[in-house]
Amino acid sequence: MDPFTLLAIAKASFEAVKAGVAVGKEIQGVAKDLGSLFDSVAHITRLAAEPPHASLLSGKTAEQVAMEAYAAKAEAEQMMAELKNHFVGEYGIAAWDNILSETTKIKKAQKAAALQAEKAQEQALENMASILLVILAAALILATIAFALYLLLHR
Repeated sequence: MDPFTLLAIAKASFEAVKAGVAVGKEIQGVAKDLGSLFDSVAHITRLAAEPPHASLLSGKTAEQVAMEAYAAKAEAEQMMAELKNHFVGEYGIAAWDNILSETTKIKKAQKAAALQAEKAQEQALENMASILLVILAAALILATIAFALYLLLHR
């Protein structure tokens, strides 16, 4: 997705969280929107760090793409700072710190699970290749024995 689409998603989530906090919703009531906001901001930050190459079809230069990504990142960071102020004012700094801590733990666990799944898939492919090699070797040995018996019997 482009930075402005992600920014629009982030803004919608930001407004939903801000409205929820303003009416005194519990943290659980704004969790979905808060998660969506965090995801959008993280994606915008990644895009700004490594902007995609400008394609010929978009009609934008590399500089325009980079500036759009930077502008979206700056606005997303401003939203996060404002949200933090609202959130801390309503729930306290400990709740904000706890959310950030849990977010970090979950991201690390997801990354570890993805790496483990990738390793398991690689291991399964290696096992299948080994089994196929053994089957081919056995078939070659059996074919050689069958050919040798054929030659012995048909002299």
